[in-house]
This record gives sequence, C-alpha cells and structure tokens, in this order.
Amino acid sequence: MADPDTPGPADRTHHALVTDLETLIEDTARAAARHGWTAVAEAAAALPGRGDRTVLLCASPKADGTALAAHLRTRLPQLEPRTLPLEALHTDPAEALRADLVVLALGCAELLSPVAAAAAAALAARPPGTVLVVLTGADTLSGDDDLALVARRMRRVLHAGPDEEWTGRSPAELGCLLWSTEDPADLPEPLHGLLVRDAVALEERLLARVPVPPQLLHDRVVHLLDLAAGLLAGPARGGDPRRRSADGARTALESGRRKVLDAVDAETAAAEREIVASLRAAEGDLLRRLDGFLERHRQEVSEPGRARGLVAGYLDRGTGGWAAATAPGLRARAARINRVATEAFQELERAFARQGVEGVTVGAPPSVSLDGAAHGPASAPGSRPRGGKPSGVPTRMVVGGALGAAAGAVLTSGLGTLLGAGMGAAAGGVLHHRQTEVQIGRAAAYGRAAVRERFSVLVTGAPAAVRRETGSLRRSAERELDRIGRDLEIALLATRTGPRPARRAAGTAGVVGELRQRLAALEARAAGG
Repeated sequence: MADPDTPGPADRTHHALVTDLETLIEDTARAAARHGWTAVAEAAAALPGRGDRTVLLCASPKADGTALAAHLRTRLPQLEPRTLPLEALHTDPAEALRADLVVLALGCAELLSPVAAAAAAALAARPPGTVLVVLTGADTLSGDDDLALVARRMRRVLHAGPDEEWTGRSPAELGCLLWSTEDPADLPEPLHGLLVRDAVALEERLLARVPVPPQLLHDRVVHLLDLAAGLLAGPARGGDPRRRSADGARTALESGRRKVLDAVDAETAAAEREIVASLRAAEGDLLRRLDGFLERHRQEVSEPGRARGLVAGYLDRGTGGWAAATAPGLRARAARINRVATEAFQELERAFARQGVEGVTVGAPPSVSLDGAAHGPASAPGSRPRGGKPSGVPTRMVVGGALGAAAGAVLTSGLGTLLGAGMGAAAGGVLHHRQTEVQIGRAAAYGRAAVRERFSVLVTGAPAAVRRETGSLRRSAERELDRIGRDLEIALLATRTGPRPARRAAGTAGVVGELRQRLAALEARAAGG
C-alpha cells in the first residue's frame, strides 16, 4: 500500500514545475543585474520570497477597506496587510504580482466604474487560492432576494460578460465572503449566521495560505521578461518613426491575440451550452417515446436476450439522431474559430509589413475541428469508453474519441438483474417465465435507467471534450503568438540599434530570447500534464 505521505507523480511534477519557474525568476534577476536592466532588477527584488506573509488588500472606492484592514491587523497581526486602491491596479497591474495573496474588497451595494470593474475582474482571474473576494457593508442587505441580486451583479463584474446567464442565488456560490463593520449579533437572520460563518472562513483562509501556484509564478516571469524587452526597445520618443513603428507592431500583435483568444472562449462557451441543451431535449424525447416503442415490440421484449439488444438499438438510434442534428452547429463553430484565427494572423502579417518590420515570420495559425464531437466511433454497449485525439496532429485538434465513447456508454451490467428479477431458478434448474406485461414493465424500467445513464455520461463528457480540444487549440495559439512576439522584439531591436552596436544588441536580445524559450518549454511541459 502506498504511503499517503509520499508524494505521487503528479505532486512531484507540480513541485518540479514550481522549482523551475522560481529558478527562471532568479536567472532573469541575475541577467538584469549583469546587463544593467535596473527596472527588471527592481521588479524581481520586489517579488515575495517563500513563506512571505504579506497580504495585499485592494479596496474599491466605496468598500470599507480601511475598517477591514484595521480588523485584519487586529485579528491576524502576523499577516502584515498592505493596502492599495483598486483603481491603481488599472494603471499598474503588476502591483498585484508582488503579493502571493490578494484580498479584493468590494461594497455590496457599490456600482463600480469601468476602471475599477476591469481591475476587479483581473484580480478575480488570479489562480485559485491567491485571491479572496470580500463584500463589505453586508449589514445593508435585507434577505435572500438582496443576496441573490448582489450575487448576480458580482458574477457579471468578476466572472462573465453581460449576456452570460447564471442561476445562482448566493455570493457564497462565487466564493465571495460577506463582512460588515456592524456586530453580527445585532443583525437578524439569515445575515447574522452568514456573517459569523464568513468571518471565521476569512480568518481560516488567510491563515491557510496555499503554496504559490505555478500560474502565478508564470505571470511573474512574463512580467519580468516583458520589462526587459521594453528596456531593450529603448525609451519612448514620440517623434521617432522607428518608435512609432515598434508601438504599432506591438499593438497589432496584442490586438490579434485578443481577437483569437476571445473567439475561442466565446465559441467554446456557446458550444457547451448548445450541447447540454440539445442533450436534455433528446433525453426527454427518448424517455417520452420509450413506452410506445416497447409496446410495438411486445414479442421481442418478452425474451430477455432480445430485449437487451432492442433497448441498446433504441438508444443507439436516439443518440445517432442527436449526433446528426448537432454536428452542423459544432462544425460551424469550429469554422468561425478557424476563420477568426486565420484573419487575425493575416492582419498581423499585413500590420508588420505596414510598420516596416522585417525578419518576423507569422505563419499559419493552428486550427480546430469539432466534427468528431457528434460523429465519433461509438463503443459497443457495455464496453469501457475508449478513444482520444489522433496522434501526429500537433495543430489540428479533433474532438471525437471521447465523445464517441461517451455516446456508446450504456448500463448493461444490471440488465440480467432487472429483466430477470422475478425469474428464480426452481429446484432442478427450471426457469419460470413471467407474464409479458411484467417483462414489459421491467424492460421499461431498464430502458429508462439506460437512457438516463447514457445521457448523464454525454452531458458531462461532451462539453468536457469540447473544452479539452479548444483548450489545446488555445494553448497552441498562445505559444505561436508568444513565438511571434519574441521574434518581433529581436527584429525591432536590430532595427533600432543599427549596424554599429548590432553585436551587443543581438547578445542582449539573445539573453531575453533564451529566457523566453525556457519559459515556453515549461509552458509546454505544464500543458502536457
């Protein structure tokens, strides 16, 4: 038996990734000291070390930030809370990277400005365990309806666009904690119980302090390398056409990045909703038509051996119909993603040409195909789901095996029990048959269970497979855009420095390029699991 205290392969991989990212930060700081990148060296020195207990408290204008900070200093003096206005993060988002843990304080009844809302959403997107959202002024809420209203508003601000639906009723479902300067004992239920619960949860979560996740370390490395690239590009000079060209090229790159990634995210979310809705409709239709189908096949149902195949065929035809109806929509979504990516990469190439950037190869973007989401090979009834992405196709992601396997999953292990529950073995092994009506009832019970089981698998597996494959596409696109960004910075640096200091410029640009290549290798390793 394995020792529970001995780290498993996943734990060792996670620890190795964290160690390598920390080493990369240290190497970047050493390179900054060696090449005189003062801003990079100062930014690296400002990052917290292991075991740092500092908490960054970012409060919106109408949140009780000062009172919350005083409360934390009194209750948890070892945490050393540092305060910062939320809007300041819009000007300098890197400030949040200097803290392992951020407390985001927002007023329950506050309407945030666009600047504050953007900063709050950026903080909420930090890795799990590195941000706590505290809603102050909770004593003004009057009951469940107010809680639901606050929850919906926080969902829109922190986690979703205005058109995304959410049916939650409580801030707790979003991981938000309620807090008030008022004594909870003076407040009625349910606020009294909620405030007491959340006050305890706030202290427990602040003291727990999970280890710094790889994603936060990754973001810190990216920030340091971006600073270095900016220093190598030279100071901004509004009248310098080369500077304007560089700014235009970088703006085009970031615009293309946002366009591609936003399209992937939007189409993925829409595909998930579409799949789940269509599966629920197909499930309901099969359940409604099941009794009539069994009645039309009374003779076959009376024989348990034939009933097994009968129900399996009914399910296969039903899921096959769902697949045929769903495939065109998924194919269209994949085409939209591919079209947006292609247009973005082509526009990027044209933008570089307009800005006079040479030596940067944009190339073709990766693509995704969702055809297999509805037409993957179905496994035999009762078999273990199999399937996956075809090997040897690094940039064209095919959703198929997982969904096809899910479509073939069906309850069969209980068929003999369900169909033969009333058929006991008499003395001498003589099998007594039940009446046909009883057999139809049992077959119907089995059929309903089989329908629900298969669609339960599909409702979970189909959206997950789409997310997995579009996620692979997203990571491939990000890596390709990062590569273009590295090549762009080297090309811009060579253009700015001219022939005389070209050797030194190439050397310093090469240092940044090498560090970025190490980061890309770690990203690929993390993506591979």
